[in-house]
Amino acid sequence: MKRILVVDDDPDILEVIQIVLESENYLVFPLLSPRYIFKTIKNFNPDLIILDIMLNGMDGRTVFKELKLNPETLHIPVILASARYNERYIASQAYHPDDYLEKPFNETDLLKKVDTLISN
Repeated sequence: MKRILVVDDDPDILEVIQIVLESENYLVFPLLSPRYIFKTIKNFNPDLIILDIMLNGMDGRTVFKELKLNPETLHIPVILASARYNERYIASQAYHPDDYLEKPFNETDLLKKVDTLISN
């Protein structure tokens, strides 16, 4: 069973993503704060991370950069999610995610992006 770590400070978003992904037989670990993301990654060993950009007290782009600069986590595909930034803005940044999920999102788009990255 493929494992997905979802980091978002909105419990409702976390719950929706978890329900959608678990309905497709993914094992999901919801995380409300990126504070313990590296410990969670070590213990949960995710195949994919869905990371919100606008986190309470932290910038998801900074967390993403740390993931990509760390040799232990740089291989894990990351989908950045945001209601504030568009895909063009994300593409203009120095570090590019494996994919981008614009909020609000629909289940089909979420699953398509996850399936593509998990299959690779």
